[in-house]
Amino acid sequence: MRKYSKEQKAYIEAKKALDILESQEKKMEADFVKSLGIVNEDGSVPVATWAIDDDEAADKAIEDFGKLVEESGLWAKLVEAKETFRQAEENLVQYALSLIPFKKEREALARVSNVLKYRQTILDTVLRLDASTVSMITK
Repeated sequence: MRKYSKEQKAYIEAKKALDILESQEKKMEADFVKSLGIVNEDGSVPVATWAIDDDEAADKAIEDFGKLVEESGLWAKLVEAKETFRQAEENLVQYALSLIPFKKEREALARVSNVLKYRQTILDTVLRLDASTVSMITK
């Protein structure tokens, strides 16, 4: 059975929590736009405030929806979840770097760990790792 490190678990949990909140926000926004009864010039019904063709109506909808999300408490939860996810991601990257046994290679990868392309590769790789196969490396 696959084992996860505490960093892997924290990242997975934080990502899941953030995804749930973002889905709630997206549904809330779609319901809000639908309640406005707005139809775009091409006959389509926008699914988000930014998809409203009429700029004035879009600006008002964006402002009103922002207030609604903030008043509902969802915005505060999203901000907190994003920060938790950001920290969990950073901890996971640091965990991945700590597993590299050679100092020169570890330092080289650490220098580029904030470059999106390399960061995503680091995350993808460490998430596939079964923690039970890792012998603890001391620095």
